[in-house]
Amino acid sequence: MHRWTYLMLALLACAPPSCKRVEAKLDRLARAAGLIEEPPPPKPAEPVLTPEELALEQRLQDGAAFATATQDDAVPKAVPFELNKSSVVSILGYHDFRERGGSPMIIAMDKFREQMKAIKDSGIPVIPLSDVLAWRRGEKNIPEEAFVITMDDGWQGVYEHAFPILKEHGFPFTIYLYKKYVNAGGRSMTWAQIKEMMEHGCEVGSHSVSHESLRARKKGRTEEQHQEWVLAELKESREFIEAALGVPCRTHAYPFGIFDDAIAETGLQVGYEALVTVNSQKVVWDTPLSKMGRFIIHGDSNTNFKLATSFRGRGDVSSSHFLAADMRDAEGKKLVELSPEPEAVIKERLPLIRARLAGVGTVVPESVRLRVAGLGMVPAVYDTGSMTVSYQIPVRLRREDCAVTLSFKKAADQPDEVLTWRFKVDLATEYAPRM
Repeated sequence: MHRWTYLMLALLACAPPSCKRVEAKLDRLARAAGLIEEPPPPKPAEPVLTPEELALEQRLQDGAAFATATQDDAVPKAVPFELNKSSVVSILGYHDFRERGGSPMIIAMDKFREQMKAIKDSGIPVIPLSDVLAWRRGEKNIPEEAFVITMDDGWQGVYEHAFPILKEHGFPFTIYLYKKYVNAGGRSMTWAQIKEMMEHGCEVGSHSVSHESLRARKKGRTEEQHQEWVLAELKESREFIEAALGVPCRTHAYPFGIFDDAIAETGLQVGYEALVTVNSQKVVWDTPLSKMGRFIIHGDSNTNFKLATSFRGRGDVSSSHFLAADMRDAEGKKLVELSPEPEAVIKERLPLIRARLAGVGTVVPESVRLRVAGLGMVPAVYDTGSMTVSYQIPVRLRREDCAVTLSFKKAADQPDEVLTWRFKVDLATEYAPRM
């Protein structure tokens, strides 16, 4: 505050009552000059809030009134992914194909066509090997039971005889090539033929460089030299295929199926995601990726084919009788009544599964078996009076697709009757926000 302001205030303080008019004038002048601050106007009294208004004000302060804009349940939640680890895959292995057979490594075209038709009629899907790898990575589910078809070496017969049949059925397949027998003339496939098949579901894997046994150490080689040779056989063949075709080479087939743990580990180290053997074993979740079994089909013999196509104790696809879910009698009436219906989309996650078999004839009660994807063999109830198989799902289904396989015998000495159907669960509805 300026010095003369203090002086003026002092004079005012000493002024007699007769000088009140002078005082008032000086006061107006001081206020006009901004020397005296105006007191703020009094705040108006706030009205008393009702209890409802108090609650609303508290919600506004807490942000509760706007919670619906940020709550998780305002946006539909993603459907949780449930991996099915109970799937079983049967990998079939073939070599060469001709119009007629004649050796364990050559299968007649008609025989191969018969086998592929049996697989097609069974309803058990044929899937690409890449789907099996994605399943093992935990990225996707595959059918409860499935086939993979492979062919080794790169014989011309694969293109001439097997490929047309596989394409006719829409079956994917994998060929295993070794470097010294690709586009090599004679009865080897050309690059053009390989690329054409790749446009129709063919995947390509490595079968080494020379097709020699990876365990057989040549005379004069030290152990260290042998290990270097094994590394080259595995690594160079993979790089050769990738460079020629411009696609990843993720799998390898051991020549003659001969390997040991060290070779298997080397295969994984050079970048293969899986390596396949000739051991007649099906692939399950716990199968080591470097030891995935295959059933090698020998010429016209059905032995390994029967083993490969028999799942979970049922008969193989060539001896079992596969029923269609929509089969009807001469009058057009359904022979089997299924619930949930095939390909239906249901909202109930605890469905009652039922199959009424009155239209199929006799049923041996003790032969009835029911499998549900993700649950395995379940204790289904068979009512002989109504000829109905039923099973109440005890836990909420967590996968969108559910496959059911029912098998039974019409007589003790007859083959299994096998019926498979699928339905879907509308998981999106279950996880949608509640209004």
